[in-house]
Amino acid sequence: MKDIFFAENLKRFREAKGLTKEELGSRIGVTGATVGLWESKKNEPRMGKVQLIAGVLDVGVDDLLFSEPPTEQGKLPNMDELSEIKKRGIKAILEMSDDDLELIVQLMEKNLK
Repeated sequence: MKDIFFAENLKRFREAKGLTKEELGSRIGVTGATVGLWESKKNEPRMGKVQLIAGVLDVGVDDLLFSEPPTEQGKLPNMDELSEIKKRGIKAILEMSDDDLELIVQLMEKNLK
């Protein structure tokens, strides 16, 4: 039988969609507190609610229930937790052409060895 990661995935997919617990709850007919109980594994929704949640979050029911959450190592940091220089670096990278970025990555890899 597959492991179930509903609570972790609910929070991860909800945050990725930019929704608060209250906003998600409102869209599926429950309170934000109820969503919080699900995310903290203190309660579980009925299957009908799981289907509604998957629809709101634009994910499959299987993804919501069974996708193994990324490890901490593979997890992207919260932008609010980054220093200003890292935020500036990320912004610069996103604005670079792929060719320019390739040169920067090669320099970084060479200096990290």
